[in-house]
Amino acid sequence: MMLALVVAPVGGGVVGFGAAMAQQAPMQSLEGLPARPPVDPDVDPYPFDPFLSLRVYVRQRLPAGWWARDPSYEAGAFAVVVHIPESWRGNPTSAMLRLCPEPSSTLWERIQVVELRPFYRQSPWPAVTCRR
Repeated sequence: MMLALVVAPVGGGVVGFGAAMAQQAPMQSLEGLPARPPVDPDVDPYPFDPFLSLRVYVRQRLPAGWWARDPSYEAGAFAVVVHIPESWRGNPTSAMLRLCPEPSSTLWERIQVVELRPFYRQSPWPAVTCRR
């Protein structure tokens, strides 16, 4: 395979390919194409991700030593399994009530039902269903 050097005459001299490319018109914007919806910079261009939002919400509110699995979507509700350490003392089901998003939370704009399932002492406990 042979490669050839492309040159273009400019004003009596010869200029290499790189300079010829620099003389071309700048690339046009893709904004006017019909396949691309217009993006308003005042609006968040990223769609709402309920799994990410719920994961961040729960992990920010868990006490030290607790951890949660990633949310799942089952039977029309988002479910989160919360693991409680063995050393903790109390009622796991009532502890889940404190993790429910408050009525003014922005999660309720897109999520209707959240089910928090405690897992304590190597067994599942009754879940708590959070609604707006």
